Amino acid sequence: MSEIELFNSNFPDATKHLSNQSIDLIVTDPPYGVNFKQTFYDDSTEYVLDNVNHWFHEMFRLLKQNSLLYMFVGVMQIHNFIQAGIDAGFEYKNILAVRNFNNGSKRAKNNFSFNFQPVLVFSKGKARNLNNVDAIPTSDGWYNDKRNKNPNRFTYEYSNWFKTDWFYATAKRAKGSLHPNEKNVDFIKFLIEISSDEDNVILDPFMGSGTTGVSAAKAKRNFIGVESDTSYYNIAKERIDKVNESNARSA
Repeated sequence: MSEIELFNSNFPDATKHLSNQSIDLIVTDPPYGVNFKQTFYDDSTEYVLDNVNHWFHEMFRLLKQNSLLYMFVGVMQIHNFIQAGIDAGFEYKNILAVRNFNNGSKRAKNNFSFNFQPVLVFSKGKARNLNNVDAIPTSDGWYNDKRNKNPNRFTYEYSNWFKTDWFYATAKRAKGSLHPNEKNVDFIKFLIEISSDEDNVILDPFMGSGTTGVSAAKAKRNFIGVESDTSYYNIAKERIDKVNESNARSA
């Protein structure tokens, strides 16, 4: 059974009592600063740019050396998030390109569509090696190729581009969705499993409806989550507790 600690508060106020270098992995989806209107939190450009440096400095303080940070970001403010991470001391490693479900956004007549989700990858110091996880299938062509001396049904050479038949970044929006920006449990669980070990501590400073916590519990990791909105905090707590209790019964 995973150890779960949840805070109905703002980040970084909620984590000030946590020790330096007490977190093994951070996976989070903060406000993007793109003035998204259909939401309960402040997504204004002014608010995000006023706070993003504070967020990164606190995450840098909490994260253990050689550990990773995955951050979902918006396309239009991506440069500001990259710079803020570097300024806080992180090493900027990569951008993951993950397909979003088409959740009803209108086609722009003067621009390309925004139908992929960028995920920034940072490390604190030299990044740890990624674990081998049976999640991304080897193509049939390479699996049956005579040049493949060690055929395996799964690949452990992880591309930064995730094809649509492997993972989507977002949960498929439907009537009764838990959150307007709900992420895909399977994808976040994959990030957790390749970047941490069982019983490690995973942090999500912007927990929303608790997808990272659910993923952490499914992967048998401990979890610390922060969410300022009480209604979503309660949703997250219920979801995470349900998975954790199920794990305890099956142990």
